[in-house]
Amino acid sequence: MPILLLLPIVILFSVGYVVPLAQLVLKSLQLDGGWSLKSYIEIANSPAFLWIVLRTLALAATVTIVCLLIAYPLAYAISKCPPRPAAFLLLIVTLPYLTSVLIRTYAWIVLLSPNGPINQLLLRLGVISEPLQMVFNSIGVYIGMVQVQLPLMVFPLYAVLARVNPSLAKAAQSLGSPPTDAFLRVTLPASMPGVISGCTLVFLSSLGFYITPELLGGPDSYLIAQGISLRVLILGNFDEAAAQSSILMLAVITVFLIFRQRIAEELDDRPHDNVSPTGTTTSGLSTPWPILEQLTAILHGPSLRLHEAFTVVRRPLLYLMAALTLLLLILPFAVVIPLAFSDAPYLTFPPPGYSLRWFSSLLRNTQWLNALSFSLKWAGLSALLSVGIGVPAAFALVRYRFSARVPVYLLLISPLIVPHVVIAVSLFFALAGSSLIGNPLAFALSYTIIGAPYTVVVMIAGLKRFNRTLELAAASLGSSPLVTLRTVTLPLLLPTLASAAIFAFIVGFDDVVFGLFLSGPTATPLPMRMWDNIRLEISPQIAVIAVLFLIVLALLLLLRLFVSAVLPGRRLEESAHP
Repeated sequence: MPILLLLPIVILFSVGYVVPLAQLVLKSLQLDGGWSLKSYIEIANSPAFLWIVLRTLALAATVTIVCLLIAYPLAYAISKCPPRPAAFLLLIVTLPYLTSVLIRTYAWIVLLSPNGPINQLLLRLGVISEPLQMVFNSIGVYIGMVQVQLPLMVFPLYAVLARVNPSLAKAAQSLGSPPTDAFLRVTLPASMPGVISGCTLVFLSSLGFYITPELLGGPDSYLIAQGISLRVLILGNFDEAAAQSSILMLAVITVFLIFRQRIAEELDDRPHDNVSPTGTTTSGLSTPWPILEQLTAILHGPSLRLHEAFTVVRRPLLYLMAALTLLLLILPFAVVIPLAFSDAPYLTFPPPGYSLRWFSSLLRNTQWLNALSFSLKWAGLSALLSVGIGVPAAFALVRYRFSARVPVYLLLISPLIVPHVVIAVSLFFALAGSSLIGNPLAFALSYTIIGAPYTVVVMIAGLKRFNRTLELAAASLGSSPLVTLRTVTLPLLLPTLASAAIFAFIVGFDDVVFGLFLSGPTATPLPMRMWDNIRLEISPQIAVIAVLFLIVLALLLLLRLFVSAVLPGRRLEESAHP
């Protein structure tokens, strides 16, 4: 049975993902029809490539550390909130994650420009005497990437912190430990699984990041993903592009496999009502490190006074840091919304006046409308395909136990980790010479490859929370498995299905990287139009698209809430009044 449920997605991943990546690696080992390591030797002897690799690693590590430092207070503050405020704050964190990276990057270009609001504010406060150059260099890349990657750090941290038993910290305080000391000895060690998961996700994702460094960076922020695209799209040096792609992919997969147990934790069937700190005893308190304990004993007096001092300011400081992090997440939206209604003939912030001229301009432009229609059509189709193959796969992984369960799960979610530029290059090489380059079917395939993992992850989370006693009750009344699935399981999972479809749609609708390699005269998605506009013109039309995108996103979220709130009530009524 699990084989049948997994068969569609495994076939699709084999044809559109595994085989192209394998061909990419083989291509990197070939030259003029024979086996050769020449491409790797040239890369190894290239000081420029070594600097690019080091720059990429330094960027990924720095972004990971900064994200951890500013995401932890926010995740901790949310975990201490009542359910409804916590849900609202998590929605704010989710909003940037569901919004186009292009739109956010466009907003940062406006925010960080010499005449942008940040420079203007610093000038008015007297902090600086002349505008700072914060865009088209490394500073802009770091700021933009931290904002983009923050949700990936907040969610794993919150998931773990919300499960930490608060009685452990209270017990420590009742024994004389100041609150900050209890946090360092109990809560912080207990949250280490979330720290590891968040750091792994952000670091791996940053290694292959393309859009933000390309648009916000300058010559000194050239990264490995940009080098790969340059060799394919401009230089035509396919051999070195294949070798660099293989190196990047193998590096990411190596880290991915090292942390496979933490990444595959979703399949863990053990109860998660509490989290045992890393390296702890069953009491929940951390195992003492001899050197650390000796150092703590020596510094006990000054340390205790320092903890008592922090106890006074810890809550205001926590809320201030959490508020600043939330501000960083939503700041781009505060810029793009007024810009969409600007009546200026070019990009100006703040707008000198307001009108609907850019909405009118966009709606009269057939190129924009055709691109929008293309993205809606093929991203929508891919979302349906992702749900169609991802939902049965999630059922197989949650409801059945088989030896290849974890490897299959890691394979299905690996497109979340493997850089999209590597997958796109492999598809480009695999489809080269065929009529699929520039064909909408290539987009349907690529969007499904990157959308299906979201469907699997979301559905697994929903199935793990699903109350199976309802299915058992239906079966005890004589319902067959298929009838139970149609009348009980799927209706109750409708909110989860809606979430999975929304994620799969957005990830395809927002894609730029596959568009760079697979676009053609008759197949140009909306993000490619936006990409060209930002690179060549930077007009307020991008802000108009951002506003329309936010409206559609709000409607989708309202639909999701409607499905969650209304349909269960109707079913209860039907069950009460058959």
